[in-house]
Amino acid sequence: MELTSQTLRLKSFFWTIVFGVLLSLATGLIENQPEASIIGLTYYGYPLVWRMTKTLQPTEFRFNILAIDAAFWITISFLLLIILEKSVLPKLREGFKYKEFFFPLVLFIPLGLVMDFVHEFGHALWGIAVGGRLTYMKIAYFEIYPQFSLTSTFVLGFARVEGLTTEFASGLMSLGGSLTTNIVSWLLALILLKTKFGYKTQVALKILGLFGLLDLPFYVLFPQIGLRHWIFLGGNTPEPLLGARNIGIPDPVFYITTVLTNLGLAFLYFKTLREKAWKRIKALSRSVLQH
Repeated sequence: MELTSQTLRLKSFFWTIVFGVLLSLATGLIENQPEASIIGLTYYGYPLVWRMTKTLQPTEFRFNILAIDAAFWITISFLLLIILEKSVLPKLREGFKYKEFFFPLVLFIPLGLVMDFVHEFGHALWGIAVGGRLTYMKIAYFEIYPQFSLTSTFVLGFARVEGLTTEFASGLMSLGGSLTTNIVSWLLALILLKTKFGYKTQVALKILGLFGLLDLPFYVLFPQIGLRHWIFLGGNTPEPLLGARNIGIPDPVFYITTVLTNLGLAFLYFKTLREKAWKRIKALSRSVLQH
């Protein structure tokens, strides 16, 4: 039994390394233009540039940089494995087929783009609600509006809403992206608590919900310490915080609200956290009653 468990874990580690390497190779399709660059060169790769192209010239590869990027994404993949072991896939503790672990990894990027669409749709929805009009929307390589088409440049997410005439309207539109993903995350958490789904559906909904949970705090925190919304991808300004300021919400109130709403979501999504908190509350109650 122990040997079987070790074999399954080794398979999990193997697929985690494969996933990290594939992610690093996939970033070679994502443009990452540095502030200081040579005219005519286009740069690709995250977090460091490892592929460069120039019109009518061979593509330049930096394989030593690719190795560093691969090490980074393998590390991120292992962190994801730990999170899944502790929350999304409790079956891991009892042993499972490695395919059950590979399934959420396959969904990770597509579902991330789905929640990215929800974020941009939220900007459009709240912007239109306060009198604006949507003029452009794009997700990854796909132009969503005014017409659906495939483009040659990568943008994680972008929505342009014009016609906003007040600071309040602009602020609500800016806040609306992360506000919408947060609301969707709450709805998914409540649905998962009240409804029993099959294994694959449950995992997919939890991954979507976790993206919604992380969207707001990541967008508030990371740009303030020099990173982007999703560390290396997305906006480089704390968009929800700036939006909240424009609609008149004081910073302390906004920070407290962000912490509280994400604590609530964490309790809903992480069963072990809920159970530990409930046990501590019971123990505290007994201690108070005894005294």
